[in-house]
Amino acid sequence: MNHDAVLKEIASRIPGRPDPRLRAVWLIFTLVGAVSFTLLVVTEPVRAWGAWGANMVFFLGIPLGAAALASAIRLSNGRWGGPVVRISEALSAYLPWGLLSVLVMLAAGIWSYLPWTHEAVLPRQRPYLNVPFLCARTIVGLGLLWWLVRDMVRTSLRRDLHLLEDHVGPELRVEYEKLTRDWKGEAAEELHERDRLAMRAPQVALAFAVVFTVFAWDFIMSITPSWVSGLFGWWVFMGAFLTGIAMTALLATRLRGRSRLEAWITPGHFWDAGKLLFGFSIFWVYLFWSQYLPIWYANLPEETWWVFLRFEDPWRRLAFTVFGLVFLLPFLGLMNLHTKKSPFWLALFACVSLAGMWLERLLLIMPSLNPDRVWVGLPELGVALGFLGVFGLAVQGFLAKYPAIKVTDVLAGGHGH
Repeated sequence: MNHDAVLKEIASRIPGRPDPRLRAVWLIFTLVGAVSFTLLVVTEPVRAWGAWGANMVFFLGIPLGAAALASAIRLSNGRWGGPVVRISEALSAYLPWGLLSVLVMLAAGIWSYLPWTHEAVLPRQRPYLNVPFLCARTIVGLGLLWWLVRDMVRTSLRRDLHLLEDHVGPELRVEYEKLTRDWKGEAAEELHERDRLAMRAPQVALAFAVVFTVFAWDFIMSITPSWVSGLFGWWVFMGAFLTGIAMTALLATRLRGRSRLEAWITPGHFWDAGKLLFGFSIFWVYLFWSQYLPIWYANLPEETWWVFLRFEDPWRRLAFTVFGLVFLLPFLGLMNLHTKKSPFWLALFACVSLAGMWLERLLLIMPSLNPDRVWVGLPELGVALGFLGVFGLAVQGFLAKYPAIKVTDVLAGGHGH
């Protein structure tokens, strides 16, 4: 096929408007979440904000982890990843809503969620653990990260939208013309994109590591100010990176058939995504062990209690469930070539990893709020459905307007294996 035929073919795969049936599902999920959270706030406010906090951390970590994945592929010159990069970028559509969830927590939830807001802390902790500084560093850090990711995605889209501008429907043309305004010519735009992305990729990766580490300190570790861990931030942001990989893999398997992208999203892409999912599930458990081992052999009561609380009843069963879902099942299931190349099996193990990481976020937060009761049940699932509904609406809106694959990579022949 010549370039014009390829562009028409890709443009025909862009729906222009979200599927109304799927959109209705996301709206129902959002409504269920709103009702669940409202009932929890009225009856058990600490539990309600614990559920909000766990889902806030989990769902915000997915698009940020996916943006870090897109940056990593660019930093390693992974030209195989054209479709994977664009699907990762699509997840950034949730970031404004993720930031809104953090603002809601800062405005209304921290007084129930963070005990140090109304309890005395050590004098040496006061310069850091105070509400004005918490709000400032959270808003500035996440705002900067959102701006960097947004600029990276818009830069990545610009040439693609210019190529497709004449082939899409009128409902998309206005948006495409807006994002391709002041076009400088193909050669100049290609150079600009290459230089801009070469600058943004390391900035996004570094900002993600720093900002999400501080975010983990503030909204997980500081629930118990007496416990600290030097590796905790790394463990949490690498878990977010794992969720970004898993959601990218899951979306790739669904979009390939649903949007008829078989020519551009190949089993080879699934294989690469599966290898990343396999490798970083191992890295997640490596970081856990690197954190646990010094705590265990040092045998210092001020450190060991936090870990042992989660390994003993009533949390023991959940802790081993998380270990099985995040590490054991993906490790055993993705060890062979067939499951990594199969859309069904890759989607299944991506869902297993995502479910495990969602439970892990609850396991990190809920025992610190109430060690005696397992606050993981239908109310938490209801709140999660609300977050999932908003996430689905945002990502579906992006994929309805923009191509799910990187068009310039397709035209350059860098889309296959």
